[in-house]
Amino acid sequence: MATVYDPIKIGSLQLKNRFVEAATVKNFADVNGRVNSRYLNNFELEADGLGLLIVTMSFVEKQGQVFRAQLGVQDDKSIHGLSDLADRIHKQGAKAALQIAHGGNLCGEGIIGEMPVGPSSIPQWPGQTVHALTTEEVEKIVIKYGEAAARAKEAGFDALELHACHGSLILQFLSPIHNQGRTDKYADPPTFLYECIAAVQKYAGKDYPLGVRLTCHEFMGEDQGLPGLMFEVVKKYALNCEKMGVHYIHASAGRIGHTPDHAFPPLYTPRGVNVKFAEELKKILKIPVMTVGRFQDPILIEKVVEDGRADMIAMCRPIIADPHLPKKMIEKRFEEIRKCMGCNWCLDRLFSQVSVECPMNPAYGWEKEYELAAAAKAKKVMVIGGGVGGMQAAYAAAKRGHDVTLYERTGDLGGQVLLASQFPRLYTRELYNLPKWLIRELKVLGVKIKLNTEVTAELIEEGNPDEIIVATGANEKKIDVPVAEGSKVVYLWDYLRHNAEIGTKVVLFGIEAIEAAASLSKEGKRVILLQSGPALEWPVYILGGAARREPLARDLKYGKVDIRYNTSLKEIGAGYVIVKGPSGEEKIEADTVMAALGRESENKVYNGINIRERRAHIVGDAKEVRNMARASHEGYWVGRKI
Repeated sequence: MATVYDPIKIGSLQLKNRFVEAATVKNFADVNGRVNSRYLNNFELEADGLGLLIVTMSFVEKQGQVFRAQLGVQDDKSIHGLSDLADRIHKQGAKAALQIAHGGNLCGEGIIGEMPVGPSSIPQWPGQTVHALTTEEVEKIVIKYGEAAARAKEAGFDALELHACHGSLILQFLSPIHNQGRTDKYADPPTFLYECIAAVQKYAGKDYPLGVRLTCHEFMGEDQGLPGLMFEVVKKYALNCEKMGVHYIHASAGRIGHTPDHAFPPLYTPRGVNVKFAEELKKILKIPVMTVGRFQDPILIEKVVEDGRADMIAMCRPIIADPHLPKKMIEKRFEEIRKCMGCNWCLDRLFSQVSVECPMNPAYGWEKEYELAAAAKAKKVMVIGGGVGGMQAAYAAAKRGHDVTLYERTGDLGGQVLLASQFPRLYTRELYNLPKWLIRELKVLGVKIKLNTEVTAELIEEGNPDEIIVATGANEKKIDVPVAEGSKVVYLWDYLRHNAEIGTKVVLFGIEAIEAAASLSKEGKRVILLQSGPALEWPVYILGGAARREPLARDLKYGKVDIRYNTSLKEIGAGYVIVKGPSGEEKIEADTVMAALGRESENKVYNGINIRERRAHIVGDAKEVRNMARASHEGYWVGRKI
């Protein structure tokens, strides 16, 4: 029985274990797509413990660049930096692969300076104009793949991976979504993929270890009601890749812009979500099969390989959250792992065209600059508030050698993240991964934790701290419409605390109501969701580029949630509500009304501190209501600066 800790060969390449870093677009490169010190430091850290590190999706020509600071292998000038990068990875004991791609119609004119291209003129994004590639133009791009492979080999990379997933040009040719109307050889969906494989073998040699990362299923039919790439077809493509001499298949799913939550499965999705595809591919292939998708749990990582369902485990976001995950597993330090939450803040940053960040790991991408070095002088630090911002500040300050005491007015640490992790029928529990890890670290560091303690002016005087960090979070906004006696009104936070009885006919309103509506519909409630505007109103913490909106929208649809757009609540009565919508006022039967009106900063403590006499800092929602990523980063920043 193989284990994830055992060696494995891909072609002629021997890996010391089966831990793989999946190609992770970080948006760290310079303006020309070159390797810089930020990339060198980051990949050096992550390589420690891995069997194979697949370096980020790298564009084969400028026309194929998707992200503003994406790494490139587009010309010979890139070889120098890539060589330094491969060398750093090797010094850490890992093998290095480079993933190459052309973005096709994923690209934007503002980045590439010309009209994006694709198999057809069908756009990827609303309002986009796409140039349908001619046969000769496609053939030239095929050569670009071969030249990029030769550069990777010259730079010292041990292997190459073709990006044939998530919406890049190879998938565009494979998929019936965009490969329409062609009459040349590329009308046959896999032709472009096969020619790219042949080009890599021509320019880098048939023995050069080569893998293909495939979207096994696009989920277009299930999620969009449109034709998409199906797994039964992809199985045939995988078999042909093997026959052509490909050395491994990397099984992924979904596509950007259409089914992104399958490409980047968020916290609502089961762990190891793509194992089913890898398992089926292993039944028909003789070459190794790699799987990817929500592998933050060490027990699952071990079991998938031990059960023979996949040969290698690839991780992207889990290694962003904890670059030492493989090493900690090898050393059996499971409890020390910072487990990815699947919040997808990293993805929202990426698709906003800025550098990837992580709330679990505020130093990500700035490992040298944000290092928690010992303080020149140890100080007495008071942290007020035990949410993510306060705990992250306490962690950073204590790690630097300060004497830290944390005060929390309730009996639990975790703040609003603790609440958000407790939806009864919505899988949000992994949001608690961050508070859980911080609580452990604070105990290890000897931070004094005072629960059920309200901080007063007298307590501050008594403690006489050198520095005060205020992270008092926010309060839930209250109803401002008439409420009749005998009506049943429940607030979102009470629902999350599991101390509110909910009837069978529920009306929800407020900016933070969507997750509750999805959860209640899964409980079998009849749910009416009021939205003041013409579209779903997303809370500030459910971001547009984070692939969290799609599964929630489907939950609302499948749960038959009655969404009333452009509708406001006017009155709450005993067993009913009065609403005003496009057709005027309406009386709706409701045995429960749930208010999810959002939050407002709680900063009375900060405003009460005489900042002229004391050094006080404010972080998180106490400063401004946003999301846990901002609270985490602000807390860490203050803790490392004082």
